[in-house]
Amino acid sequence: MRAQVLTHDVVGEGPPVVLVPGGLTGWVSWIPHAERLAGRWQTIRVQPIHNELGSAGQPGDPAYTAAIERDSLNMTMDALGIETADFAGWSGGGRALLEYAITYPDRVRTLTLIEPAAYWILEQTGEADRDVDDLAGLLHRLAGGTVTEDDLAEFCYRAGLTSTRDEARRHPNWPRWVPHRMALSWQSQRADRPDRSVAELSQIGCPVLLIAGTATAPWLQRVVDVLAERLPNAHVLELPGDHACHIQNIDAFLKAFEDHIAHVSRSS
Repeated sequence: MRAQVLTHDVVGEGPPVVLVPGGLTGWVSWIPHAERLAGRWQTIRVQPIHNELGSAGQPGDPAYTAAIERDSLNMTMDALGIETADFAGWSGGGRALLEYAITYPDRVRTLTLIEPAAYWILEQTGEADRDVDDLAGLLHRLAGGTVTEDDLAEFCYRAGLTSTRDEARRHPNWPRWVPHRMALSWQSQRADRPDRSVAELSQIGCPVLLIAGTATAPWLQRVVDVLAERLPNAHVLELPGDHACHIQNIDAFLKAFEDHIAHVSRSS
């Protein structure tokens, strides 16, 4: 499998902002944010390969890796003629942007990471626990196979989107999650564990805004805490809610995000 230009949508004019989605619903989660950001920024939503093909019902390709994800984003930047941009990523998108920023630091002006699902960090620091192991085990079991609604409910619980498995089926977003569930079959070990060490995080020197929900899963909070400790230019914002806190508090999120990238613009 080779890297390719990602499906993308561009709205608005101004300095470029690139929005990278999580691993379940994909780029649709960024639509309300993009509509509002378009008044001041050239706003690009990208659809990673695993989201596009998984949401179409295609099982995960075992050849899909974190490097393919990273280089596909870079090819998309080239295709759009964008040298540098401000990037925001949620969950799996945040994990992908850590890899991207280490590899292509000159292209990243700022990062905003909403609860990046980079559990490889906890594994390397010796802080992985049963919850992390259970989530990784679930995703690796689903890799390349069929994802049932039971599997989806388990994922929602393990990923901090719901507090119980039963709650997942009653959640207002359940009808939105179900059609995209095959995207989970793309999260193999090669896709979710980049060939990186925690020490390399110090190479991300751009300003980083880290965002966590007050009611999120403890392991996701710990990933944010470790990043805050190891990234040289990072600060943390807590928003009410769970793993989707930037959607649950869109006004507060957008204000913090725009202040973050505008501050760098004023300082440069």
